[in-house]
Amino acid sequence: MSLYGIDIASYQESLNLSEIVFDFAIVKATEGIGYINPSCDKHVQQALNLGKKIGFYHYAQNGQHTAAQEAEFFINNCKGYFGKGIPVLDWEEATHDVQWALEWLQTVERETGVKPLIYMSESVVNAYDWSSVANAGYGLWVAKYKGYDPIYNFDLTNAGAEPSVKHWSFYAMWQFTSTGRLDGYTGNLDCNVFYGDEAAWDKYAGTNNVADQPSEPTPTPQPTLKHHVGEYVSFGSCYASSTAKVGWPPNGEALVPDIKEGTITAIYEGTNNPYLINDGMCFVNDGDIREGTSNPDRQYVVQGGDTLWDIAAQQLGDPTRYKDIMSWNSLSNDAIYPGQVLVIKG
Repeated sequence: MSLYGIDIASYQESLNLSEIVFDFAIVKATEGIGYINPSCDKHVQQALNLGKKIGFYHYAQNGQHTAAQEAEFFINNCKGYFGKGIPVLDWEEATHDVQWALEWLQTVERETGVKPLIYMSESVVNAYDWSSVANAGYGLWVAKYKGYDPIYNFDLTNAGAEPSVKHWSFYAMWQFTSTGRLDGYTGNLDCNVFYGDEAAWDKYAGTNNVADQPSEPTPTPQPTLKHHVGEYVSFGSCYASSTAKVGWPPNGEALVPDIKEGTITAIYEGTNNPYLINDGMCFVNDGDIREGTSNPDRQYVVQGGDTLWDIAAQQLGDPTRYKDIMSWNSLSNDAIYPGQVLVIKG
């Protein structure tokens, strides 16, 4: 018997698991030592309430931190999930460092009593010597796609050949597409087949082998952010947004030295640098924003349905001063769009 399920992250935040048919959901929980998926607990609780099997995974930034640091961050923020689902190490960066992966897996097992799975592509499995990980009993979740044509409702007819791997005599799970489609959700989904029944899933999850289990699986609360959308702030440094994915801002790998001020136009809680500046110029965090420099009255972020007439009435107390706003912002006409940042001088 096999089970069929999905793995999801924050960019699928809108997904309502009650509207699709699946056996299990594996949810991104953490990344590196600073990111917690803000929609993780929502999806975990949805799955549990539906009586489905769950997993939770950590995306390794192993080129930046030690295995001990990242294992500790994962454990501390997922304490309530151990014993309820399968923990997983998502292995996609600096993939040659087998020893780092082994240390992470061993640390999580030692601290929680549960053996995690490791996820990687077929090519990565076969490119390096993973015998130390396989021989230590850590299961494999392997990815291999035939292509990127949509695959509907877990139909494996066009999924292509199953993976062929070294070091492991069998693998627990196969991710066969990143463009899966399920009735009830319009977006792409990573789809998987688990080679076992619910009892086998529970064994991987270590359901009866976890000590000091908290009653509720709640990730560690994040600090309250000091600033809000629409504030004009100056800062000592900010971070490139060029590598940002939809719904997944970067954690600040690349400094942008020439940008020192701007307006907060979006906030992504749970990231190292949650404030998006000027709709994509860069990202910044509370620690880099200079105290006393916030100037929300000098900037206005256009909202849907706004007109310059309305903005002038709201911000200046006189709708006929819309021409002043046009002048201050070098506008040739009164056309504006949501998200546009306007200077308000009066």
